[in-house]
Amino acid sequence: MTRKKMELREERDFGQKFNAVFTFVQTNFKSFFKVIGLTVGPLALIGGFFFGLVYSNIFGSMGSVMNNINPEDPLRLSMNNPMLSWGANLIFSYFFLGVASLWMMIAVYAFMAEYDRGNENITIEAVWKRGKDKIMPTIGLGILMILAMVFFVGIILALPMNNALAIFFKAVILIVGLFYVLFPLSLVVPNMVIDDAGVFESIGRSFALIRGKWWSTFGLLTVMSFISSFASLIFAIPLYVGMVINLLMRTGAGETLTVVGSCIYFLGSFLLTSLPMLAIGFQYFNLVERKEGTGLLRKMDMIGKPEPV
Repeated sequence: MTRKKMELREERDFGQKFNAVFTFVQTNFKSFFKVIGLTVGPLALIGGFFFGLVYSNIFGSMGSVMNNINPEDPLRLSMNNPMLSWGANLIFSYFFLGVASLWMMIAVYAFMAEYDRGNENITIEAVWKRGKDKIMPTIGLGILMILAMVFFVGIILALPMNNALAIFFKAVILIVGLFYVLFPLSLVVPNMVIDDAGVFESIGRSFALIRGKWWSTFGLLTVMSFISSFASLIFAIPLYVGMVINLLMRTGAGETLTVVGSCIYFLGSFLLTSLPMLAIGFQYFNLVERKEGTGLLRKMDMIGKPEPV
């Protein structure tokens, strides 16, 4: 029995968007997690490996101090070893996790774009073909956001007010300002990937789309992010166990479990991060439909034609 194709370009209320995320994952489970798992997964594992070395080093050193263990003990991860230096490991981990995050955003929305266009067999090659040209624009968007944030923070801090009340208001302005632009900007990458738009065009369109729907976007992303973060704690259990063993007993098994647990945690976390990204994707389709009615126009065009399954 074939399952009816899910319509993405459709107006949905909060509950419908919430349910749509899990329905989409359920109906596309194999192909979706194959694409995400085989492209993002290796990067997350490598980043988790290096982060595990950092955790192992820190908690192993703390355990040595607590238990008065000889710092020359061969189990100790030497801070002087360039290959195991916590600083170098931290840089490597952030690099691989950063690349994983970048491609994760693009891959999720490239998958949704392929699905929206009726592709019934979404492969890694199809997602890569659609998403590869958006890598540099997405990096450019990130740099632009950082520069804008630095400029905004600099302007606020430069205001000639230095008493406690003024500092409080500066902090409020910073937080409110950053939150105000954060949620419209969450629609930029979906717009770039799904509708093949440029960076500045997508920024302007995202602010136009979210007008009057800021709170619903905020609520959807907040709730889905909370669910994703809470569920990721399950994957953190081996990491926490390894940290405790490292801290209290400082054994080779504890160090190994810390590294393995870190890999498991970051892999699981990245897979679960797809949920809030999918939620933003559905919000994007919802807002486009409300403002522009592209889905309705498509349905009118399909009158008299076989319905896709």
